[in-house]
Amino acid sequence: MQEYIDLIENALQRIVGAYFLLPTTYTRAGITRERIFCYEFYHQIRCLIGDNDLLLLHGEIDKRGHRDFAPGHRVNPDFVFHVPGTHERNTVVVEVKGNLNEAGIRKDFNTLLNFTEHYGYRLGIFVLFGHSVKELWKLRKGILLPLTHRPTAERILIITIEQPHGNCEKLPLSEIQTEL
Repeated sequence: MQEYIDLIENALQRIVGAYFLLPTTYTRAGITRERIFCYEFYHQIRCLIGDNDLLLLHGEIDKRGHRDFAPGHRVNPDFVFHVPGTHERNTVVVEVKGNLNEAGIRKDFNTLLNFTEHYGYRLGIFVLFGHSVKELWKLRKGILLPLTHRPTAERILIITIEQPHGNCEKLPLSEIQTEL
């Protein structure tokens, strides 16, 4: 799994400032737009991996109506590394956030945990851009603390990058309370 972690970290560090904050006519300093960031993140990952016949990267695969997923688990993760048409090579599921919205944080971590617990994904990665792990913990401790005890919490990795071309922080969900 380290190769996927390194790939994601390298792709994050290649994203320039215009994708962290989108300047608008009403806020020249920019606003956070997750989708804008995700499109560039996807592009950077694809540039780094090139053509890979074994695993494919897909964005926002719609799980509504998927008969293999429980009704409460039919969500669209931001990215998955997998082999389409089988669950045997479900490898990495990724959720991305650019804000610390309570409902969004809860949804994303539950998606990662459900996909790793029930659908064979070996690793879940939560990417937070524009913020640190410490900020995430400080503002969302109440959401995160109970999740640290879930069966696959040690397979959920939090990766944060605060600014363009910055260093990434990495921490397993299962260790967040002991490390901060």
